[in-house]
Amino acid sequence: MKSYKNYLKEAFNFRPANEKEIKSNPAIPKDWQAFIIDVWKLFGETVVFQATGKLNKQGEVSGDALAGKIRPDEWFKIKSGKRKIGSGFKVEFNPSGATLKLSKQYGEWDYSINLVAGLGSGAKGPNGAQWESLITHQLNVLLGEPDADTAAAKIANEFYPVYLEPAMAIAKNFNKQLGASNIMTQYGASSGSLSSLWKRHGAGNATPKTDMYTKNFNVSLKKAGGSQLASGGREETLATFYAALEYMSVSKSSKKAISGIMNEIQDKFTKIAMDYGSAELDTLASGGKAQGKTSKDLSKKDKDELKRFSETEKFHKELNVKLKDTLSFDKNPEFLKWYIFEAMSGYKKFDGSLSAASVCVTFNADDGNISMINVTSNGKSKGLKGAPTPSNELIAKASKVKVYSAWKSSGSKPYSTFRISGDNHTRDKETLVDCTLSDIIRKEIMLDEDVKSLGMNLTEEIIALDEFALIKSIAGKLKQAGKDSLKWAQGFFKKVSQQVSKALKGIMKFGARMFEALFQFLGIEITDVSASVPSDMSDFVNK
Repeated sequence: MKSYKNYLKEAFNFRPANEKEIKSNPAIPKDWQAFIIDVWKLFGETVVFQATGKLNKQGEVSGDALAGKIRPDEWFKIKSGKRKIGSGFKVEFNPSGATLKLSKQYGEWDYSINLVAGLGSGAKGPNGAQWESLITHQLNVLLGEPDADTAAAKIANEFYPVYLEPAMAIAKNFNKQLGASNIMTQYGASSGSLSSLWKRHGAGNATPKTDMYTKNFNVSLKKAGGSQLASGGREETLATFYAALEYMSVSKSSKKAISGIMNEIQDKFTKIAMDYGSAELDTLASGGKAQGKTSKDLSKKDKDELKRFSETEKFHKELNVKLKDTLSFDKNPEFLKWYIFEAMSGYKKFDGSLSAASVCVTFNADDGNISMINVTSNGKSKGLKGAPTPSNELIAKASKVKVYSAWKSSGSKPYSTFRISGDNHTRDKETLVDCTLSDIIRKEIMLDEDVKSLGMNLTEEIIALDEFALIKSIAGKLKQAGKDSLKWAQGFFKKVSQQVSKALKGIMKFGARMFEALFQFLGIEITDVSASVPSDMSDFVNK
């Protein structure tokens, strides 16, 4: 058998419009013209003939063989036997090399053309977005609508036939598992519109969770064995944290848990306040020991600083330790369910738009298999309408998720802020509550008859001191006036506790933003959130 290399004189990339162009092309040897014409008649202008052979110094041709590039849907028809290629042609398919070879004998010569997706097509495989195009196109081909998404088809064409086989296998499994008889559209290249919740917390990643969608499914896609993404940014996880609290606030199954949280907050506030009153009120005002020093050991400046700091710091520290246990959401199944639902769906992030995913799919490019995690019930997008419905599968997986939050008291005075962990980050935020715990304490001081009897300039004192330094100052003055400061403190905190109880009941009426209002009332600021997620979900969560 003679090779075409005996005749090839130069490389060419040629899309003939008619037989005359084939016959007049000097790069095509005459003995090849009849075969090229026959192939062209089969596929028309959908075929591109290529050759990259080069002449060496000895006049010998080396390099790649003559090849033809045809439309993938035509190639698929040949492979499946749906395309008749004419009399006398031999078809050879090499699955490992993903090439299709047409050959025919003309007279004494055997001719062949490898039909591939461009010479050198195996150099670099598809990236994530290109796999979306491949799967989208092949599912539409399977449903008889190859041009349903022309943009996806155009991108996919560049990777055929090398990646046709796995794309076909993945598409078949999509069709089988999703039960989708509707065409697919690629969506991942779009940019979602972020909700006000996300914007409030400074999160700006608008990448949609949805990569492709059909009538019934919004699909988030990842490749098996792909590199794990870095953990989501600080603002992103913080927004997801607040989103989970919003779900929890309006969920019927959470009502009992929320009532319990409110009761615990009230009980712990009252207990710590009373302990504070009985054990600490006489410390500085009576000249006793405080922070390891007596008042005579301190300069006036140090006394002022300690007065502003010690009692408030102790109270906030004790209250926050108790509240941190009460508000330990990482142990709350209801919170974890909603956290992972939001992290994988993006429902609140994108206000339930098409950018929110209803099912997460992992595909294996080696064997075409896919695995699915239904985010909504049955993985259908209708579960993203109105009150969302997390799947039982997702709820089970949520039990393996660990969420860690760091928070602090956000007092306005420099020494009234007790930090559990996190940083000094503060942000301007919308004020939901019309009074805070600090406001209640100050208001009760203003209304207190014993305090009025002292004739203090309360306006000046309130401006100068934080709330607990103010209580300490008043207690000292009451003691000097011959009054029982301990009895006064106990009665004072009882009145404060009653007002706290009323405020907490009012906060429960804030609906979705209840916990946000609660944090504002208590003066708590969430400073940082992180999550530990099982590997089969991590890429979807951090997307």
